[in-house]
Amino acid sequence: MMALALMTCFAVAGCDESVLDEQADRVRDVSQEQADGVRDMTQNAAEDIREGSQEKAEMIRERYDNASNNAEAKADAIEEQGEAAADKMEDRGEAKADNLEEYGEQKADALEARDE
Repeated sequence: MMALALMTCFAVAGCDESVLDEQADRVRDVSQEQADGVRDMTQNAAEDIREGSQEKAEMIRERYDNASNNAEAKADAIEEQGEAAADKMEDRGEAKADNLEEYGEQKADALEARDE
């Protein structure tokens, strides 16, 4: 009788996933959304750092009108520091996003394992 009810459910309603499978899918979706949010946030912040350091470097170049090698070297150093800071931020964000995805996947796998 139970088998007939399940077959009817599958055939009529198309419910081919268990409740735990559905929870696992939601966990994966949420962890993916969180990871995407972290990536977007850190990439935007890194881009802001890059733009800020480039603007500061350009200001130095314009102020000294490239008259001095020292000013150019200082401007280049500011750009390099900004780029390095932005790269570090992106790396940390990517690592955090990867950890969120991995945690979500493990949690989802555990839910699916309980269903087996």
